[in-house]
Amino acid sequence: MTHAHRPPRHVLLMAFSRGLLGRVLLCILVLSALMEILSLLEQTTLILGRHLGLKGVLTYALLHFPAIVLQAIPLSVMMGALFLLTQMTLNSEVASLRAAGLSTARLYLLMLPATLTVGMIGIALHEFAAPQAELRLARWWSQTDRHPQDDTRAFWFHNRADIVHVGAFGRGGRDIYDLALFQRDADGLLIGTATAETARYENGEWQVHNMRWLNPQTNKVVVRTTHDHAIGRVGVTPDDILMMSQSYPILTTRKINAILHHGAAASLPKPTYRMALFLPYIMPLNLCVMLLLALPVVYIPPRTGTRSLMPVAVLGAGFGFIILQGLIQALGNAGTLPAVPAIVAAPIMAVMFGIAWLLKMEER
Repeated sequence: MTHAHRPPRHVLLMAFSRGLLGRVLLCILVLSALMEILSLLEQTTLILGRHLGLKGVLTYALLHFPAIVLQAIPLSVMMGALFLLTQMTLNSEVASLRAAGLSTARLYLLMLPATLTVGMIGIALHEFAAPQAELRLARWWSQTDRHPQDDTRAFWFHNRADIVHVGAFGRGGRDIYDLALFQRDADGLLIGTATAETARYENGEWQVHNMRWLNPQTNKVVVRTTHDHAIGRVGVTPDDILMMSQSYPILTTRKINAILHHGAAASLPKPTYRMALFLPYIMPLNLCVMLLLALPVVYIPPRTGTRSLMPVAVLGAGFGFIILQGLIQALGNAGTLPAVPAIVAAPIMAVMFGIAWLLKMEER
């Protein structure tokens, strides 16, 4: 009897996995394409203004695509599961499976491997493809800028104990304009400042032009000027400049560890990097939550057909989870909540809500 039951389980697992993966991939492509179009509507004027033509539009779309896919994955899993389960329910396939003894929990477990597979793909995309693509996009965008001093925004960053201000940058982060450096000791006290008109990265060093130093001493301030000065071993590369100029860059775990534990240059608060350290690895859990929230559609009576509002309620629950997670993660980014509670709070609440919803549907 044991051998007789194994093939059907294997067949069901393969059928659900194949059906779910196909629909999820289709949803990812559709949602990513829509988001890409919206992004291009905003950027096409700037791209054409730089005389980059159709090649520039395609380059931007290609390099920005991995980051868009990351954003589309959670909702795509819910929509893929929703389409699959709704179709099976309306075709009375779920009713047949229930008559054969398949419970809702077992149905969820059959769809779990495909969901976790998508989660693993998302982690790999976040660790390898997306950071490199975003960096190449930032480098390309900077190199094609003919007026970097007017187009790039100023930003601050920490480099170990020092604080640095960059007025503008160009040539892929290799040129810095209006540089200001504030040197501090181990206790955070200011020990000197330096300003420069320009700095250029060459041969692993920053060549600074017209740098003015101010060093406060006991009863005076020493001022000196150097026309050409090489600054080496600062640990900041042009790629670092490009990443730190972005509001929320996609960083690898290795880079975040370097910032949190080894004093690497950083432009955002430490709580933001602690949140970013856990975010990619929570994706499989988020996708499992999305799958759980899609399960109530199996309770749609087949005779109701497409008149049921259950799919709309499921989509509303999915959007609600995304919004709730964004709000709680914002508290984590601000340091109001510790990183781990801010990461897991929304999934835990969504799991409790999903289980309660399923139990309520079972009672009907």
